[in-house]
Amino acid sequence: MSAEENEPVPELDLRLTEENPEELYENAPCGYCSCLPDGTLVRLNQTLLSWLGYSRQELVARRCLQDLLSMGARLHYETHCAPLLLLQDQVRELSYQLRRRDGTTVPVLMNAVLRRDAQGEPLVLRVTLFDITDRRKYEQELLRAKAEAEEQRELLTVKNAELLRINAELDNFVYTASHDLKQPVNNMVGLFEELKRTVTFHDPEAVGMMGMFADALQQILNTIEGMTDVVQLQRQPNQAPVEAMDLLTFTKDIIRSLQASAADFTLDFAAASTLPLPRTSLHSILYNLLSNALKYAEPGRRHHVWVSTTHEAGGLVLTVRDNGRGIDLHRYGQEVFQLFRRFHPEVAGSGLGLYLVRRLVQQAGGQIEVDSTVGQGSTFRLYFPAA
Repeated sequence: MSAEENEPVPELDLRLTEENPEELYENAPCGYCSCLPDGTLVRLNQTLLSWLGYSRQELVARRCLQDLLSMGARLHYETHCAPLLLLQDQVRELSYQLRRRDGTTVPVLMNAVLRRDAQGEPLVLRVTLFDITDRRKYEQELLRAKAEAEEQRELLTVKNAELLRINAELDNFVYTASHDLKQPVNNMVGLFEELKRTVTFHDPEAVGMMGMFADALQQILNTIEGMTDVVQLQRQPNQAPVEAMDLLTFTKDIIRSLQASAADFTLDFAAASTLPLPRTSLHSILYNLLSNALKYAEPGRRHHVWVSTTHEAGGLVLTVRDNGRGIDLHRYGQEVFQLFRRFHPEVAGSGLGLYLVRRLVQQAGGQIEVDSTVGQGSTFRLYFPAA
């Protein structure tokens, strides 16, 4: 004998053992009724009578089960349920509407069992009915919520299509405008160079003004080229082939192109020597981050830039850190990667570089974060998913 069998049986309230079966039947939490094979009611419990609003005398031997059903439920009972009972002696969880005396209805689930006599002839039908009013309300709420969700989804689809159309039109406008403006500005640059070559200015302030004008022209050209790059990036996402670029060689080539002799670089790609990206994307990312690091060097301090790779959470992290001027993130933290946002107006720039970097990182399935302290430098961390 097991230890569980040896444990003493807990004492029970003796009143619980004195439950009257008739009382259990009459006040059960569900409706019970018994019928003749043709549906004539011979017995109903008090629960079912309370639901219907009839007295026992009004129904027993006077009405049929079918009479208590709504029109549609009665039709289904006679054409489907009754034949099925004769065929398999039981049905389960048929959803019907009971019709109360006052004309209202109550939704129920019906289970029924057909009992036969010794000769196999149908004798009595025993029916159990469960009130599913609350369940039906819940189902209706779900259906209503689903319909509202579908409506919202269709609305969002329409709005999304409209936004895509507007974005496409804006892209076309920006591309056309930048393309059409580039040639006139290049003509202005040529005319200005010819003017400087052929004209002599006697005003001592002319030299400074000429320099300012040249800087303004160059700023316009940089902005136009940046706008073109942005539109091309959005028009042709992820179309370039992915290559496993050697980071050390690639980064050194970019540093040489930047002519960054006035800065020190520390390159550490021991954790990951390659980064699977399209060549043009990797070049744009590193070029913009490194050129920004050089451009925003802190005056009076030897500039230093660190570029490294690490592994975190199954992905690759590319980090570019400098000891430059830094960015006031408390003031500009939400604007760092937005178009045309610049935080050091005394330094020439277009405000497009970091926007392009973020877009390229996002197209590769990654994300970018920045930490920065004014006067101490900035750290950009680019998170790429595992290949």
